[in-house]
Amino acid sequence: MADQETKAQQDRIAKALSQVAADGSKFQKDPEARKELVASARELLDAAETPVESLLWHIWALPTRTVAARIAVDLKLFETATSNNGSPKTNEQFAAATGASPSLVKRITRTCASMNMLDEQGPGIYGPNALTKLLAQPQYAAGIIFCFDTTQNSFAQMPGYLRNTKFQNPESPVDGPFQFANKHNGHAFTWLTAHPEVFAAFHGYVHTLRTHRPAWTEMYPVKERLVEDLKMDASAFVDLGGGVGQTLQDFNKAVPEYTGRLVLQELGEVIGAATAMGVGEDKRIELQVHDFFTPQPIRGARAYFMRSVLHDWPDEQCRQILTHVKDAMEPGYSRILISDCVLADEKAAWQHMALDFYMMAQASSQERTETEWHVLIESCGLKIAGIYTKDQGNEGLIEVVIP
Repeated sequence: MADQETKAQQDRIAKALSQVAADGSKFQKDPEARKELVASARELLDAAETPVESLLWHIWALPTRTVAARIAVDLKLFETATSNNGSPKTNEQFAAATGASPSLVKRITRTCASMNMLDEQGPGIYGPNALTKLLAQPQYAAGIIFCFDTTQNSFAQMPGYLRNTKFQNPESPVDGPFQFANKHNGHAFTWLTAHPEVFAAFHGYVHTLRTHRPAWTEMYPVKERLVEDLKMDASAFVDLGGGVGQTLQDFNKAVPEYTGRLVLQELGEVIGAATAMGVGEDKRIELQVHDFFTPQPIRGARAYFMRSVLHDWPDEQCRQILTHVKDAMEPGYSRILISDCVLADEKAAWQHMALDFYMMAQASSQERTETEWHVLIESCGLKIAGIYTKDQGNEGLIEVVIP
């Protein structure tokens, strides 16, 4: 039996090696093939590891990497590593940045080096690599701050929460894993606005991450659907729950021929943050305080845009949001544009499944498959006119109209 298992593993490794070689050759001629090479390299690693090695990676390495990265951000290790043109530094030099104990810093730096977040260049001497340089930038370190501070406690308590509910799917946005873990009675968003550092990290990280992914304007026929036949008396492009306005700013740059109104709708505290950042000073973007659980004040808009909004809410709340928008739409002219993940029914991308767990932990919500999107949209008396996607693991664009 052992010989059969060894032979099966050897065959799998040989097949994976062959695929890596093929994808490597393809990458030499076509840089766009890099993602295929990464996928085949992961398959090779999975094939070559023993089950015990895989187990230890999951229960030892991954949790350690996460907490070490969060502590490293507080200790300014990545910023220090890249200072002075990235010259090699000792643990004492790293410790000096925050006055931390060199003994503690030593434990963090060598852990980061073992996880490829720093380059070890000698005993107790470290320099930056490509990942270090990325994490030294505040907008990327913000991803570590937000994901850790908002979610790790919920992840740690999620098994206990699910045991407590006899393993029912979380469906209440104010009584889920986040509230159970944080002894918090409100929505996770309420907690977020009460923690300014994490709130700022959220907006910085989310926008920065999207600059590395296909823009929705690259997938969706913007000129045909939005610019042509635009009525100037009903021209609004409304971004519901649009944060501090980055999406509208990007849209304005990407589609300068769209001459209609650009309206950012958000809760008062977020509009306040956008105002403080200078959004709307040039009058191109209008700022409007609005709760999307109340009737939509702008009627007959050209488009009602929601990016990563509906994945924040269970179906019941999504139906409330969509119904309010539907009531304001002009049939045959208005459309809802939903920028969110569209999960594959089979072999879903790991990025989508990771986000699904994050949303369960934070908001008792979920990512949805194409079938689930159809069911949700049609339950509101609306119709999906098209779903536009590009590459695995990215957000899609769902166009919704009144039938």
